[in-house]
Amino acid sequence: MNETALRWKGRIGALKPLAVIILIILLFLVFSVFGDLNVAFKNRSGSQPVSVAQLVSGQVDKNSYVSVSGLAVYRLAYTETEDGTTKAIIYPLVANDSNDLVFVRTANANLINSDDTNVTISGLAVSSSSELQSAIEQDLPDINSAGLRTSSTLYIEDGRAPGQLFVYLLELAVMAFFGFLCLVTFFFPSIVFGTYPVQPIPDGANIKTPTKATGTFRQVKKLQPNIEFGRSKRKFQNSNANLITFENKNIGVYIHFIYSQRVYGIRVYKQETDWMIILAPAQIVSIEPGKIYSWRDQWAVLIKYRSEDNKDQSLYIHFEDASAQAGYISHLRSLGYPVASGQYATGTIEPTWR
Repeated sequence: MNETALRWKGRIGALKPLAVIILIILLFLVFSVFGDLNVAFKNRSGSQPVSVAQLVSGQVDKNSYVSVSGLAVYRLAYTETEDGTTKAIIYPLVANDSNDLVFVRTANANLINSDDTNVTISGLAVSSSSELQSAIEQDLPDINSAGLRTSSTLYIEDGRAPGQLFVYLLELAVMAFFGFLCLVTFFFPSIVFGTYPVQPIPDGANIKTPTKATGTFRQVKKLQPNIEFGRSKRKFQNSNANLITFENKNIGVYIHFIYSQRVYGIRVYKQETDWMIILAPAQIVSIEPGKIYSWRDQWAVLIKYRSEDNKDQSLYIHFEDASAQAGYISHLRSLGYPVASGQYATGTIEPTWR
């Protein structure tokens, strides 16, 4: 596979965190659209003529698009205000052929000063808010004493119509497409490594640049006088690391991890832990120099090894430049470690990983 293909493979795999965020957002949007889609599908044939009595007796489902006629009594309307300004009124609509009334909400607040008149309105039959329901129930004794009956759990939103079914289906199709693109990223590896020839070390090059590592590390309980491991293991990715060589020619990678918790910029908790991988020559399966391909290529060394529990593991060591990678490969060769592929580094610098 050529470098361009590897690079795009790595870039797509690196989008997993962003894909998770987008999928969460899409999930909330889908639930919202499904509600609107259900209302649009339910009312796909348009408004249905109903009577006030049918609305009051519960014969009409909520979220139904209806048209209803009656006497609008604007002077008895409830007002809905915001910042001291009336933004809507909710007036009683009394049936002409029965002793029933239903409440209607309209954004035309000026109607509160209008005379009572017979009207036909169209809108969605929706559930009353807790505030509106409480206000209606407080007035129920007066409504009943006038020989009328009503429902406190339902009102008509005048002029509100369900959306277009085709539009909601199109929105779902677009969200499904983006959801599919997000899911595709999970079929690509998070790390894409490709072997690449080791570059010669120029005279005077700095091979002691900072390094990072990706792999499964074991927690260290004690560093002195002898290293003692705990039971915990943790996966680190692209974390700052130190390279170590022991007197018995074992090699190691060490991470000092600091976890801080801040509240309003003030650190209230801090925990420091040590993590390490130590490899003996007998554990190592292969050492491959190359690159990690993503939005920005990184020089790297891939060490495949068998862990203490006899499981195949991979350790990626990231370098800032080619000279640092070549210097580490040269150092490993000086210890007798075979490099599986690539060209060997040459130069006059003596590496000192100790």
